[in-house]
Amino acid sequence: MTVEAERPLAGNPKPQLDAADPVTAADNLLSNFRSLPPVDRAHVRQRVICQCAPWARAEAARLCRGNEFGEDLQQVAVLGLILAVDRFDADRGVPFRHFAVPTIAGEIKRHYRDRTWSGRVGRRMQELCQEIRRAEPALSQRLGRTPTAADMAAHLGVSFKEIQAARVGELAYRSYSLNRPAYGDTGEELGDTLGEPDPSIDSLPDLDALRRALTTLPERLRVILSLRFVDELTQRQIADRLGLSQMHVSRLINRALTALRSQMEVSASS
Repeated sequence: MTVEAERPLAGNPKPQLDAADPVTAADNLLSNFRSLPPVDRAHVRQRVICQCAPWARAEAARLCRGNEFGEDLQQVAVLGLILAVDRFDADRGVPFRHFAVPTIAGEIKRHYRDRTWSGRVGRRMQELCQEIRRAEPALSQRLGRTPTAADMAAHLGVSFKEIQAARVGELAYRSYSLNRPAYGDTGEELGDTLGEPDPSIDSLPDLDALRRALTTLPERLRVILSLRFVDELTQRQIADRLGLSQMHVSRLINRALTALRSQMEVSASS
């Protein structure tokens, strides 16, 4: 942005900005801003923005989080200054500084909300995450322990589910590479700690139905099935251990399996 050569305003003496405090001096320039002709209004607008821009950048540096202050945040601060100049109404009797500071702060907060989160999280969840972070130290001190989700929900006047959702949403603030070291000097990467699809998961309903069906069998049949399918004994070995014929063991195994199948079908249909 270039500053135009200074020229007198139409029908008004040329106002000056105090270099020592351009924000306070901006009140004089903006006092009759809305009544100026369009050409003069554009000239005043540009002068105020250009001369107050260093103050806006300094204000952004004061409001920034940690080491995140940079060129992007400086531009956001100047954008907030521009919005403050365009929206300022001197007739309300509020000094320009008192109007510009919250406007710049609002733009910085919006920048953090929309640009600094790795994942897309709703505005309400982001605000709730901030409320939780601010409230947690004082609540921990008052309770003498780490507050639970229920404690935080009661303290903030929100539901338990909202606190849980905010805890999950907070994980989206910053993402990490899967090649990042996971724990200390073990050499393990973060990607190595992720779970993989487990084919046995699909069989869990059948295993549960089998477990319940087994309880309906006589103890003798349960013992024979255990020897056959858990201890993996042959029918001959089972017959020798129980003092039965191999043919009788075979019939008992078939009877037990038929009973289990029928019981599991009944359970599946109920």
